[in-house]
Amino acid sequence: MRSDVGSSGLKVFAAAVVAVTVGLATAGCTNDDPGGDATVPPSVASSSAVAPSMTFEEAYRKLPMDGTTDLPITWDLAGAPDTDEVLAARRSLAFIYWQMSSSDWSPITPIGRFLYTEEYFEKVFAPLANTTSDNPSIGPIWVKPIGVEGTGADQATVIFCTDLGYWHEVEQKNPKVRTKRGTVQSYVMKNVESGDGERHWLADRVFDPDVDRQAKYGAECTKWALHQP
Repeated sequence: MRSDVGSSGLKVFAAAVVAVTVGLATAGCTNDDPGGDATVPPSVASSSAVAPSMTFEEAYRKLPMDGTTDLPITWDLAGAPDTDEVLAARRSLAFIYWQMSSSDWSPITPIGRFLYTEEYFEKVFAPLANTTSDNPSIGPIWVKPIGVEGTGADQATVIFCTDLGYWHEVEQKNPKVRTKRGTVQSYVMKNVESGDGERHWLADRVFDPDVDRQAKYGAECTKWALHQP
């Protein structure tokens, strides 16, 4: 059975991401399991447990980093060096907007396994793998990495400012430019060993919007997010 995304599809998808983010954060703080493994269901393999069906490079080549015809992404890379973790976070962000711009998510969703940790993919993207939509989103959008916060040798948080002024659902005719168009988004990245035996930076959590970092980055983001198509 296929699931359909109607006019509220983007809100449903965003709500799913937020719900899982909150759930993972809450589970990560619990003391119910001293071993710390209770947040990973037994049926969910780690990123290193299953050999991928394609290589990471093949998956990267399928990913439209600059968006699609209907939802182009313009990157401003002056805000932070395009390090491995920043590039990986950019791929993860591009994947989400690629998916939301499509009327059929089934050929797109598998690429997410090469961009997100297994736990996050199974909780957020796998349940929506066969989603169809008669009201996808269209752009353009502009994205700028505005910060990188290291939280350990193999973990970092990449912060983006995304200009969503002209981003809307296709059924909206002659939409007005959004008043609050600059959005602070954060991707928590982990450097983990994957099915190919190599280590890769994968997104493990998404905060969209990141209200906790709004005070630090909000003014800069608002000032920057004034683009014209």
